[in-house]
Amino acid sequence: MLYQFFKDMLDIVRLRFRAPEEYHYPLSVTLAAVLLLGLMNAAGVGVFFVSVPVAVAAAMLMTAAKWYVLSRVMRRVLKRKNEAAVPLWGFTLVSEALAAPMLVLLYEPTQVVALVCMFWQTWIFWTQFAGFMKLGRASFGRVLLGYAVYVCAVVLVVFLLLMVFLQLGWLDIEGIRQQFETMQNAG
Repeated sequence: MLYQFFKDMLDIVRLRFRAPEEYHYPLSVTLAAVLLLGLMNAAGVGVFFVSVPVAVAAAMLMTAAKWYVLSRVMRRVLKRKNEAAVPLWGFTLVSEALAAPMLVLLYEPTQVVALVCMFWQTWIFWTQFAGFMKLGRASFGRVLLGYAVYVCAVVLVVFLLLMVFLQLGWLDIEGIRQQFETMQNAG
């Protein structure tokens, strides 16, 4: 089934989409994808947490929340009147997993690699956008509305998660303050 997941990733990059219900993966593949994306995100936000395991756990929760919110919002926004909602869990996961090649930026943080990664991120956003249009048989404006609702919802969810992390003592407040001061002094 992992082969099908990778094949679907390649097809999405080439703007070849299957029926929405065909993007169904076993729990093991879903967890592996969330784990990979969570580890990538942990590398970026690790300095804000008190330890590496805590950063990984927090990044996993935020990654899973982001995937859940995007799938749920798009499912709701793209639902047509008097029709069943389109199952978008699998498509959303496989299209989000397209970010995996950007791991190279962690190991080779040059301007050229950053530029390539920026292009790649833009491309995978538009492929996901096109996929939502195709799978949901929706207009550009409808998908755009879905992303607008998603941004609002995910900001709220991440804010709530950060508040929970703060209450649990997972956030390194002093480290965050120092990072903020460094950014202020650099600018």
